[in-house]
Amino acid sequence: MNELELAQFAVPAAHALLAAMVSDGWQTFKGRLAHIVAGRSGDVDLAEENLNELRQRVINSQQSGEVQQQQNEIFTLLRTTLARNPEAVDPLKELLADIKAHNSSVKANTITQKVTAQDEAVTFQQISGTQNYRPR
Repeated sequence: MNELELAQFAVPAAHALLAAMVSDGWQTFKGRLAHIVAGRSGDVDLAEENLNELRQRVINSQQSGEVQQQQNEIFTLLRTTLARNPEAVDPLKELLADIKAHNSSVKANTITQKVTAQDEAVTFQQISGTQNYRPR
């Protein structure tokens, strides 16, 4: 994988991993990513520890609104991992596909809405969920 291909792969992968780190599925994905990152060294425990620290930085950066630095850090992690172990690209692609499938299969059980009516105008904001409208 040349540098351009690596960048084209790692940028969206870093974004997906960043989103996964703050999702409810992170515990499922963390072990698989740790195995990929550990690679040939096989030190999965150290990889998990580093991923836990990175995740905490991601959570802290979300609270402060500065996520770009952590996305860059994930990008660097992916580039380093793939440079050391080019065979890791296939398991990483599988992991990213599973993350994408997990995120797209989430269904909302409730709907949260905020509606404001003022001076014959209505402001409607739907936060999550699905609504079906039927004409009367």
